[in-house]
Amino acid sequence: MPSDTSDIVWTGDFTQDLKDEITRWTTLLTSAEGFAQSVARRLKLKEVAVYRRDKDGKPHSRVAFELVVDEDMVNLNETMHGGCTVSLIDICSSMALTILAIYLGKPYNFVSQALNTTFHAPAPLGVKIEIVSTTVSFGARTVSAATEIWDATNGRLCMTGAHNKMASSQPKL
Repeated sequence: MPSDTSDIVWTGDFTQDLKDEITRWTTLLTSAEGFAQSVARRLKLKEVAVYRRDKDGKPHSRVAFELVVDEDMVNLNETMHGGCTVSLIDICSSMALTILAIYLGKPYNFVSQALNTTFHAPAPLGVKIEIVSTTVSFGARTVSAATEIWDATNGRLCMTGAHNKMASSQPKL
């Protein structure tokens, strides 16, 4: 993910320092070594938004990424593998939650509590997908986000996910 933020649509009151911190964090998360990082490295950050929800006035964030479904992401049917889908929902929803935490100046050391996924339609090899994650709740101990994965090439919703996370505690030794 590039450190240049000029091609990202920023909506909300972001200082350059906040943009830099968010970009550093997303770059770190998508460039680290580990499970599914070959896919995460190809995520292209397109949009970051922080806003107040109309119903209750609470702050929320929305983040959007693009990615082309490639060979290392598909199953035998040449559609995006379920494991790849869940991994992308995990990464992108975590980014939405972390961006809101950074924006609010709060800790962001969350761990997954539950991640539910619904498959609506396949995302075939070669299509461009858009992954949109939006925070749902942001409490002191638990946070949650919703994610939609769209086949941007054909204009259809493929997968949705609900991710609940909780504040991590120090390990007991």
